[in-house]
Amino acid sequence: MGIKINTILILMAMSISSHGYVIFSHANQIGLISNSLTKSTEEIYLDSNKTLFDSIKTSRLWAIAIPFNLILDTSLVDSLTENIEYENTHKDWIASNKMATEFYTGFRAAVDTLNTSGENIKLIVVDHNEKMNTYRVQDDPNKTFFELSPKAFMGVCEALSVEKIIGPFRSNASEILAKFSSKIPVINPVSRSVDVEDNPQLIAAASSRKAESIALGKRAAIGRQNNDSSITVLLVTQKSKKTRLDSVFIHSYSEMGGNIFELVSLDVSDETDFQELVSRGPGDYLIRYVLLDNNVLTVAKVLSAFRMRDPMLTELWTMGSNIRSNALDSYLLLRQPIVWAQIERADHIDLKDLFHYLKRTSGYSPGRWEWLGFDMAVFSNYMKSDIPAAYSGPRRLYLWKHKEGDGYLNQSSVLYRFDSLGVNPLDIIPTFELPNQNDILIVKDELQKQD
Repeated sequence: MGIKINTILILMAMSISSHGYVIFSHANQIGLISNSLTKSTEEIYLDSNKTLFDSIKTSRLWAIAIPFNLILDTSLVDSLTENIEYENTHKDWIASNKMATEFYTGFRAAVDTLNTSGENIKLIVVDHNEKMNTYRVQDDPNKTFFELSPKAFMGVCEALSVEKIIGPFRSNASEILAKFSSKIPVINPVSRSVDVEDNPQLIAAASSRKAESIALGKRAAIGRQNNDSSITVLLVTQKSKKTRLDSVFIHSYSEMGGNIFELVSLDVSDETDFQELVSRGPGDYLIRYVLLDNNVLTVAKVLSAFRMRDPMLTELWTMGSNIRSNALDSYLLLRQPIVWAQIERADHIDLKDLFHYLKRTSGYSPGRWEWLGFDMAVFSNYMKSDIPAAYSGPRRLYLWKHKEGDGYLNQSSVLYRFDSLGVNPLDIIPTFELPNQNDILIVKDELQKQD
């Protein structure tokens, strides 16, 4: 069973026809009760003397458009007669997309916290139909849905003076929607392959797929500068070559002052004899092997071959997804130093108060999507205008790459190192505090640095 969405009616007077209305669903009171997406004790009704704009002019109006995948709840229908009555009077809808509902759970909990601390945020909750790329809005009295095109949906949001749109999840859908925006930022919260070129209202909040390679390239150059006898070996796979992560690493290495002619690049595949490959390197020099591929089998072969070398002179540099894999032998992982990059901070698990808050509001222990939803809401609140500043959320960091005329692309990645001292971050990670506590801006100047 999914999660029921109880929406509140708002009528927006627009000249679709001489006497027509656009009917839009709106979550008025921001609060999460049990596992319901939206529940309210207050409703907004318009009369002939009051316009919608009068009703919301003191509010900050956000639209959240994500793929709830609503389906009609017929669980109470027992007969044809009851079905007819049910169809005409009840029409309860169920959100069947678990990822979207979990994301919204965290998002809604954060908005509730923000409003408690003095914000006045109202939500327009919309079901994005990913297959058709349409936006489903509800006529609450009849519980029927209208499908709006991206252009029509943006028109409604601009007429309502929506401050920002969070969603959709799909990269191409957010790209299309943002193209129709003249002033409302469209924030894609989860996709790592968003194209922001020539799309100034588009904000890609999830780190790009190149973020880890950029961070590892910069840090490898620093490592070489600190130890000029060390060697960096780039293990090139078909996948890392196809996704251009190797070239991104090399460019980042060069930008940080590294000499690319000192890099050793070796092609590897399933047929590669990794023991022979590792034996080529001098045994008395520190060698960092860089693998920009999340193929766990390849990682296991590399680590196994490392047994031929002194563990204190051998390092694996790779993606965080490899380190978290349950398929790897812990002995191989713990034998030598490892450096890895990941796009989400690891210290969110220390936020016990926030964990228990999310658990109380949802009724279960929060997972990745609840955390990301909460993160997205506090970032959206921090971003008061359509120009995002560098920021540290509970789950992510936000450092922006931006060119004039383009949108904003998150390029943040967090580096960690395991060695005899344990696991430690290689960069300073700002502490996250709840929104009603101290400001958690990293540095505004990061915007200029990333240009």
